[in-house]
Amino acid sequence: MLTHGNMTIYTKLAQQTEKWASKPFILFEDKEISYEDIFNKVNQSARWMAKKGIQKGDTVAVFLSNSPVFYELWFACGAIGAILLPINTASTAQELDYFLGHSESKGFVYENELLTEKHHHIVEKYPLLFAQACSYDWETEKNQLSNQKIESQVTPNDVACIMYTSGTTAKPKGVLITHENYLYAGHSSVLYQQLSPEDHYLIFLPLFHANSQYYTSMAMLVVGGTIVLLKRFSSSTFWDAVEKYKPTVSSLVATVIKILIECPSHPFEKQHQIRQAGYGLFVTKNDLQTFQQRFGIRLFQWYGMTETITTNIVTPLYEDMPVDPRTGIVAIGKAGLGQEIRIIDEKGRDLPPGQVGQIILKSPSMMKGYLKNSEATSQTIINGWLYTGDNGYYNNEGFIWFVDRNKDMIKRAGENISSIEVENVLSNHPAIQDCAVIGEPDPLREEAVIAYIKLHDNATVNKEDLRIFCKEHLSYFKIPQEFRFIDDFPRTSIGKIQKNKLRME
Repeated sequence: MLTHGNMTIYTKLAQQTEKWASKPFILFEDKEISYEDIFNKVNQSARWMAKKGIQKGDTVAVFLSNSPVFYELWFACGAIGAILLPINTASTAQELDYFLGHSESKGFVYENELLTEKHHHIVEKYPLLFAQACSYDWETEKNQLSNQKIESQVTPNDVACIMYTSGTTAKPKGVLITHENYLYAGHSSVLYQQLSPEDHYLIFLPLFHANSQYYTSMAMLVVGGTIVLLKRFSSSTFWDAVEKYKPTVSSLVATVIKILIECPSHPFEKQHQIRQAGYGLFVTKNDLQTFQQRFGIRLFQWYGMTETITTNIVTPLYEDMPVDPRTGIVAIGKAGLGQEIRIIDEKGRDLPPGQVGQIILKSPSMMKGYLKNSEATSQTIINGWLYTGDNGYYNNEGFIWFVDRNKDMIKRAGENISSIEVENVLSNHPAIQDCAVIGEPDPLREEAVIAYIKLHDNATVNKEDLRIFCKEHLSYFKIPQEFRFIDDFPRTSIGKIQKNKLRME
């Protein structure tokens, strides 16, 4: 059963334009772009691509920072059955080479300031139908074309987007996302977040990332709300932007939560209309309480993957997040509506409450598969169950705790250690701004526990003090053998610490 019948992301936009024609769909900088405005632009961009030779099933790569142009191209691809490939704007020339080659992209749209000379050399080696820079001339060219609705033979099960995973252990895998996947993500997000057409969603995380597509942009399209789009997050202008655009909901990440807590007080930090914000892994109980008390914004957690499309585990807005009394770690939520969650052992057997195993899930909407990688697809989805590679456990009420990525679990002298549990303890030390715990090979005890530490500005602490602090809260075998101080961490586009790069040091 399709959640949205025979709709695609384009026909959904057309439907919402009929209903909300003059209503703002995007607020960006000093622009107010209505549903009708964006629909007209989408139709012109779609005709421009078709004129260049793009056909149904062709891939169009985009190398763009947050702007309305991203939405134009996203829905324009949807109108003619082309497939959008959003590329991380931090990608190196070598990474761009892989994405364009592996996806067999036929078109490429980019911002001049994002491309280096090496990037340009990569683009030139491919027989693309077009490699188009965002420019005034390009806008003028598109504006000559008809903005009337497009009739196409696109179906809900057609692929709308390829999103590449981070590829920390191998080449990135291209996740195939259908039109129905997108609409399901929007529909479920509206329900989980209790959204309405009056909502203004503040989006500043990069649009090339799943978070800003699945849980936020699609939610606003489905419900008929308004997107408040920022080019990027800036702590110095954040509350001024909130005052200017009056958003009602937002999506955050742990890094942003920490940064806002550490910022000096701002006159607008409590004079706002934001009632709630979702976030992903991992925020400590202390940071959650501090943020909610200081800013008056309810935080709720969600868990999902690029492959699983929606938020499979989510904190119900009407319930408090329980804390495990043993570890002090907050639960990530309960299984979402229609989501089946199991915790299994290494032999695939279901585990009882309190026992740690792999989280596997079954959802009404999951990826179509990995591009050109049937082997990885069959290893990830087995008998309809998606194997996440994440470890967790649950309690009698159905609340689920995330323990660690399987690859981040540390094995020391026969004991399994959650890096998150150790990080949770270290994060409560007043001198520590951020930390990451990894395992390194140890000839005697399998792995050593290594803690990377970033201190607050002007803070000081020595390694022995940290060892004593950990001893008060952790079993002896969980205490890091080494504390390494670091100026900053390698991070992903949404601020997650890249532990794989720490392991390579």
